Amino acid sequence: MPDLWDANPDNTFNGSGTKPNSAPSGNHDHTKEVPLRDHRGRLRPPAYVLIALVIALVAILLLLAGVLFAPD
Repeated sequence: MPDLWDANPDNTFNGSGTKPNSAPSGNHDHTKEVPLRDHRGRLRPPAYVLIALVIALVAILLLLAGVLFAPD
């Protein structure tokens, strides 16, 4: 039976003798992190796509605001 009054939420559904799989103290688990730079320090193509999408979104929002607030 799990200890539902345990202050650590990671231990709620684990058995009494098991420890949760977590990164070492102070370090984050970067296994699922997608690096935006390659080993030479240059941006990878997905980073360029993200930057282009953000610039396009900002441009569309500025054009939309200009059209909405333009005098007749």
